[in-house]
Amino acid sequence: MDYHRIKVEVLNGCGVQNLANETARFLRKKGFDVTFYGNAAEPQKKTVVVDKLSPDKKWAKKVKSVLGMSRISAQVDSARCINVLVILGMDYNEVLPKEILNGRLIGIK
Repeated sequence: MDYHRIKVEVLNGCGVQNLANETARFLRKKGFDVTFYGNAAEPQKKTVVVDKLSPDKKWAKKVKSVLGMSRISAQVDSARCINVLVILGMDYNEVLPKEILNGRLIGIK
């Protein structure tokens, strides 16, 4: 599937060094347009995919399917220049794909 039109931001809300960068790299390899990655303003308990443009969560559903996650929500903000925001929480090791987690464990970048 062609995901290049879906603009994504990835924020690290769990404090694990480089996790947002590695998640962004994974999403880029899958074809998404990751426009930013960095740290969340505050710690997050749960990882979530937030649709910023579609009340029916159509963009978040596409990102969720690639990440294999279950938690999605919609917080429509048409002033944002992104489709989807991924916030990585303390539960990251239970929800992120093994491809991301295995790279972390053995140091593959």
